[in-house]
Amino acid sequence: MAWEGSREAAAIALDALRANKLRSALTILGVAIGVITVTFMVSIIQGLNRAFAEQIESLGSNTIFISKFDPSFGRPPTAEERQRKDLTVEDAEAIAREAKSVVSVAPVHRKLSVSARYLDHQTDTPALLGVTPAYEFTLSQYVGRGRFITEFDMSERSNVCVLAQDVVRALFPFDEPLDKEVRIDGRPFRVIGVMEPLGNFFGQSRDNTILIPLATFDKYYGGIDAPFPETLFFIIVRPRTRADVANAVDEITDILRRRRQVPAGAPNNFGISTQDSLLDFYNQLTGATALVLTAISFVALAIGGIGVMNIMLVSVTERTREIGIRKAVGARRRDILRQFLIEAVTLTLIGGLAGLIVGEVASLLMNRYSPLPAYVPLWAIIVGIGISALVGIGFGLWPAWKAARLDPVEALRYE
Repeated sequence: MAWEGSREAAAIALDALRANKLRSALTILGVAIGVITVTFMVSIIQGLNRAFAEQIESLGSNTIFISKFDPSFGRPPTAEERQRKDLTVEDAEAIAREAKSVVSVAPVHRKLSVSARYLDHQTDTPALLGVTPAYEFTLSQYVGRGRFITEFDMSERSNVCVLAQDVVRALFPFDEPLDKEVRIDGRPFRVIGVMEPLGNFFGQSRDNTILIPLATFDKYYGGIDAPFPETLFFIIVRPRTRADVANAVDEITDILRRRRQVPAGAPNNFGISTQDSLLDFYNQLTGATALVLTAISFVALAIGGIGVMNIMLVSVTERTREIGIRKAVGARRRDILRQFLIEAVTLTLIGGLAGLIVGEVASLLMNRYSPLPAYVPLWAIIVGIGISALVGIGFGLWPAWKAARLDPVEALRYE
C-alpha cells in the first residue's frame, strides 16, 4: 500500500515538474552543479591517489629505501639531516649479513647530470649510478641486451657501463651501443649492456641513467665532496616476501642504530622508506587538501539545496487550495508530507543523475586531454546518488512539513 502511494506521489511530482519546466530546470541545474563539483573533486583526488599508488608500485612492491635523510615529498632536508653521518657500503654489508628477513641489498651512489658523449652525439642530463651486481635483483630492474655489472668488474674497478633507454636514444640513434666506447665526464667507458625500459616516475624519466660499478664510481668521484643533491649514497633492500617488510624494517633499524651509535630513546639519524610508508606520508599531505575540496563541494550542494527549498516553498504556496481539497477528501498529514518530500527528492535525484553524467564525462576528458589523472570509482557514483536524495530530504523537509500542517478549511479559502 505504501509503495502504491509512493509511486502515485512520484507520478504527481513528475507532473508538477512538467507543469513548471523552466523553474524545475533551474532547480535541477543548481543540484546538478553541486553534484558535478563533488564528482569532479572526488575524481581528481581519487585519480591522484591511484596514480601515486601505481607510481610507488612501479618502484617495487616490497622494496625498502634507506638514506641519511628522512622520507619527504618536495621538502628540502633540514640542517640536522644534512649534518648527519653518511651511510656506507659497510652498513649495507652489515644489513645483508645480519638481517634475517632480507634477501638482497644494493648500495647505490648517485651523481646528478654527468656528461656522456659518443662521436658527435652528447647528452648532459643523465644521472650516474654506482651500483653492485645485486642491483638488478633487488630492484627487479634487468638488462635487456648485453650483460650487467659483475663481481669481476667491481674487483677490477673496470671502466664499463650499462645504459638506460634515454641515453641509448641520445647517443646511439642509429648504432648498436654494445661494445662501443662512450666518454663519461671525459673518461672512456665500454658499453656492456642496455637496461629494459622503466617508464616515468611522477613525470621524471627513470630511463635517463648510466650505471657503472660502485668501485669505479668511488675511484673517480669518491674523493669529491659534492653537497646534496649533487651526490647521494643510499641503500636499497629487498625483503624475502611482502609479508617480511615490517620485520625487515625493524631489523634494519636495530642494525643501523647500533652501527651509528644512536643513544636509547633518541630519534633515528637515518630514514627508511617503504611503499606503505610513502603512501601513508602522501595521504597525510593530501588529507587536508581533500578536506578543503570536500567542504567546497558541500557548499555547492548546500546552495543547490537552498534552491530546492525555495522552489518547494513556492510550490506549497501555489498549491495551498489543492492541499486543502486533498485533506478534505481524506488525505492525512503524512500523505501530504510524503507527497512533497517525494517531489523534492525527485528534483534532486534528476539533478544528481545529470551531475554525475556530466562529472563522469568531464573526468574522462580530463584523463584524455590533460596531465591530471582523474578516476570516478563506483562508490563515488553511489554516494553521489545518495547525497542527492539526502539533499532532497534535508531541504524539502521544512516545505513538506509546512504543507502537511496547513489547516484544510483555511487552505480551501486560499485564493
